[in-house]
This record gives sequence, structure tokens and C-alpha cells, in this order.
Amino acid sequence: MKYCVLLCGLLLMQAVGLSAKERARLQADGVNISRSGDSVHVSFRLRVERLTKDYILRVTPLLYGKDGQHAVLPPLEYGSRMAQIVEWREKRVKEKRKSVSAYHKAGETVAYTFALPYGEWMNGASLRLDAKSKGCCSEEMLPPVLLAADVALIAPVEQPVPVMPELVPAPIVETVAEQLAQENTFLEEWTGSTRSDEAAVADDTETALAIHFPIGKWEVLPDYENNHIALDHLVSVLNKIAGAKDSRIARILVVGAASPDGSAKQNEYLAGKRAQALTDYITSYTALSPSLFEISNIGVAWNALRALVADSDMAGRQQVLNIIDTVPVWDATRNTGRLGLIMQLNQGKTYEYMKRHFFPKLRNAGYIKVFYEAQP
Repeated sequence: MKYCVLLCGLLLMQAVGLSAKERARLQADGVNISRSGDSVHVSFRLRVERLTKDYILRVTPLLYGKDGQHAVLPPLEYGSRMAQIVEWREKRVKEKRKSVSAYHKAGETVAYTFALPYGEWMNGASLRLDAKSKGCCSEEMLPPVLLAADVALIAPVEQPVPVMPELVPAPIVETVAEQLAQENTFLEEWTGSTRSDEAAVADDTETALAIHFPIGKWEVLPDYENNHIALDHLVSVLNKIAGAKDSRIARILVVGAASPDGSAKQNEYLAGKRAQALTDYITSYTALSPSLFEISNIGVAWNALRALVADSDMAGRQQVLNIIDTVPVWDATRNTGRLGLIMQLNQGKTYEYMKRHFFPKLRNAGYIKVFYEAQP
């Protein structure tokens, strides 16, 4: 009777102890179930708390469908080092076996991820954790933990990518005058003012249109120095702009010029007559009003002559440039001027070279520029 009471007491104490043990608690977050092509990716973070000493907890993720099909995913195992050794011994696994990984510790957050082939039954499936606790005296299945339900894994229907029409910039519509200006350097857009001084003539000799005259003459001769080519082209361009609906002529600048040979008074007179003669010629072959013309007289085109000398390799080149830059056209105190000094260079050979090669280029109406603007 005494032994019976003692045995009953021990059994009662063991039962009270077992009931007093708290169950392990599972906490999961960061749950994600997604489909990529033919694979399903499962991931979450799991933390186990209140795991009894010397107990092992095996947590198995289970993906199950509505039709009863399911997939068991690789488990996670938690437990102390001592519980792991006991488990190995029971399974006759040596402690030094490298293929067996250590258990996770209670309180440790573990990131879980796994990929498995997609099956049609997985669309609308749910994910839960089945946990089994095992110790030296008992085994217990913990209540399942639902992580996700009715997960949609149907591959999204590819939406057609709208094809945006290529934005083609609106073409730039050029006026008649702008088109002509691309091939004729004597055309220039009107900005409200002109340069008609001698420096402007020297700067724009390459872009201006010039009509040449014989020495001492001011009559426009189409057959002289191929003037007819420039004259016919000039009249043609002017008539095209005048007849256009989108552009018009704003100003025509004609600057008269002469070469240095001859007296200053005679050269100034010739330059003025040549500019006026060219203006009269243009108005006689076009319907342009004389009010559109701006006539200027610069006399001798010294700046243009200097540019011709500077671009040459003539003998005495630097001496001529120094005279043009430093000596006035006429010095009354010394009764001499720059032309006289140039004529003395190299026994007159330098002057004769310039007279033959440069002076004919200066005997012209000098500088012709046509300015245009858009027709409002």
C-alpha cells in the first residue's frame, strides 16, 4: 500500500509538470508567395519563442490547394545543442557528420526561402506551418499557423504596350528669301540697320556682289568683266523675292567706291556716280521702288585695298601695309600722302603691281547687299 501511494504521487507530479510546460510560440512575418514563369517562390521570416529545454521543434511549411493537392516544403528545425545530440544518437547519426546542419536556436529570426515548380492547383492555394515538438518524454503537434490563404498565382495577362507614334518635328518652312539666301551671300536678313562705311566694304568684299567699271567710267556695262552674269543673277533674285507671298525686300545697300589712281575729288565723284548708275539699272529691270535703296559713297576703298595687299605675297607687302596704317590719305604739312609714298617704293614697281592686280577690283559700285524680311 505504501509503494502504491508513492507511485501514484510520482505520476501525479509528472502530470502536473507536463501540463505546466508552455507550448512553443511561432511568430512569422514578411510572407511572400509569388510566381515567376514556371516557378513559385515562397519566403517568410520565422521566430520561435518559449521552446522547452532539451526539446526539438520541427516546423514544416505546407502549400495546399483547394482540391486536396499539396506540397511539403523543406522543414526548419529548432533546438538546443544537447537536444540535437540526442536526436542524432537516436537516428544513429555521428556528431561530426558534415551534411547535418545545426539546429536554429529559440529566439533567433530565420529567413526562409524556397522555390518549387508551378502546378495549376497552386492557384488559390494556402500556406501554413505544421509544427511538431519532441522531447525526451513526449511528442506534440502544435496548432497549425496559417501564413497566407487563397493566393492568386495565375500568370498576369500581358497588356499590350501602346505604340506611341514617333514624334516627328514639324518641318521648318523657309521663306523664298531664306531659301535664296542659302546660295547667295549678298542676301541678308534685315535687322533694322545697315553698315555702309568703308570698313564694312572691306569686311564683306567676299560676300558682297560687285559690278566693275573701266577706269574713269561710271556707265554700267554688262559686257565689261562679265558684269552681265552678276547683273542678270541679281535682277533674277530680286524679282523672285518681290514676287513671293512670304517675304519681301526691306533695303538694298549700294556703296560706291574707286581705286586710288586719280585725284581724291575725281575718285569721290566717280564712286558716287557708279553707285547711282547701278541703282538706276536695277530699278529699270525690276518693279522696286527707289525708296528701298540706300546709296553711300566712300571714295577710294583703302580698307579693301589693304585687305587685298595683306592676302598677297607681293614684294614690299609689309611696307605698303605700314603706309596705309600710319600715313594719312593726304598730309598737307608735308605736301604728300600715302599714295605718293607707295608710288616711291621699289622704284615704282610695287605701285605698278598693285595698279595691275588690285586697282581693277576697286573700280566698282563697291558693295551691294540686299536685305529681306518675312512677309506678314
